[in-house]
Amino acid sequence: MIQYEAFKAFLAEYSGEKALIFPHISPDGDTIGSAIGIQHLLKTQGIEGVIILNDDIPSNLTFITEKLPTGSLVSAGNVPDNYRFVIAVDCGEPKLFADRAALITSGMPLINIDHHFTNESYGDLNIVEIDASSTGELICKMIESWEMPLNALSAEALYAAIVTDTGSFRYSNTRPYTFEVCCRLMSYAFDFNALNVALFQNKPFEKLNLLNRIFETLKRFEKGRVAFVKLDDTLKRELAYDDYDTDGVVEYVRDIEGVEVVIFLKTTTDGGIKGSLRAKNNFDVSAIAKHFGGGGHVKAAGFTTSLPMAELEALIVERVCKQMEASNT
Repeated sequence: MIQYEAFKAFLAEYSGEKALIFPHISPDGDTIGSAIGIQHLLKTQGIEGVIILNDDIPSNLTFITEKLPTGSLVSAGNVPDNYRFVIAVDCGEPKLFADRAALITSGMPLINIDHHFTNESYGDLNIVEIDASSTGELICKMIESWEMPLNALSAEALYAAIVTDTGSFRYSNTRPYTFEVCCRLMSYAFDFNALNVALFQNKPFEKLNLLNRIFETLKRFEKGRVAFVKLDDTLKRELAYDDYDTDGVVEYVRDIEGVEVVIFLKTTTDGGIKGSLRAKNNFDVSAIAKHFGGGGHVKAAGFTTSLPMAELEALIVERVCKQMEASNT
């Protein structure tokens, strides 16, 4: 609560000004929904917040972003003049908004709002709550503590942030307060059915075909407790897809009976590799991600690297298996 009040006092000094809001690269529901929630919070304080994002919006989230007023969400090439500070949402480390880091000029305040326990506390003010199910939930808690009103759009966006980051309340980051805050968000009367259809029931056929091909790469180790899938350059050249079309791959694989840990590696447009890790029970995948320069949560983490696919595959499988043996998972 002390951080909330420090943030409120900070905003009071900037009434009538402009601010930039940074979601993380490869955006998901939590970072997009949280950005919209913070944008609304700033507006209640007399501050114009503009969301800056260079990535495409995942198709299942455009139903929210399309409702934003013109100029509310722009690329780094269309940044408004005279902005005074920056807020990063759901970014555990600065490299998650590195494509926009140059917009933070010398002496400009940076506010870091996040829920990842690997967060590096890189901001001038860090509001990091690792017990929160999502950054969206954290923002809801802050708004409630200030007794600030929401509107239907911000409530819908924050609900989307929470429901996607908790896996529709299936993940262990879900807590009693998560349900309480979602009940309050639903009271703002957004179209609940339309939201759920857009988020979970509107997958393009091409995406399902892509998932099918990725599953053909499935390998299992440690008596089936470790599962590995990949999307390499060969398959990437063969199939036309958007980066967000691979969302959900690790969750599908984790659902396999007996699987405790999932490793998913895919090549990126800049020639690197993005790794996604998920655990089902008592295995800390954030320790694996941290070893490769990333971070995240105990049961959900990720990283990017320039290592070749074959080398990385061998290294990460070996490390996961050794950690599993050491922990007797």
